[in-house]
Amino acid sequence: MIIYRITKKKHGPLDGIGGLYGPGRWHKKGNPVIYASEHASLAAWEKIVHISSFANLPDNLQLLKIEIPDDIAIQTVPESVLITGWDSFPFCTETVNYGTEFLRTNAYMALRVPSAIIKEENNIILNPLHPDIKRCKVISSVPFIFDKRILS
Repeated sequence: MIIYRITKKKHGPLDGIGGLYGPGRWHKKGNPVIYASEHASLAAWEKIVHISSFANLPDNLQLLKIEIPDDIAIQTVPESVLITGWDSFPFCTETVNYGTEFLRTNAYMALRVPSAIIKEENNIILNPLHPDIKRCKVISSVPFIFDKRILS
């Protein structure tokens, strides 16, 4: 499976360090985690919703294309977690707790979750502490610059 991630060049592509410094929809602060998407365009939308203006966008972004070997099982979030309001902000307790437990149990390396932005598409949460993360490969890393017309 091929997934995409937009991140700053200074960060390791699969280290998950960002999760240590802040919470997300699928994790509590203090847990290493990697957020990626099934499509490069969704990865871009996911990045955009987390900024308040283009002035806050770093100019050192890169688009990573990451390969997950086909024999690695990808868990899918159960429908029971996707309660009314799962996609709200602030993040709902059910998604945060489920994702945090997913990371801490370390049973799977990858978790498929629906995007809160485009419900018909999925994000992939990776556990950088799972041993299979070493089998994932960054196929390409290219500079990524948002077209300024998006937020004008």
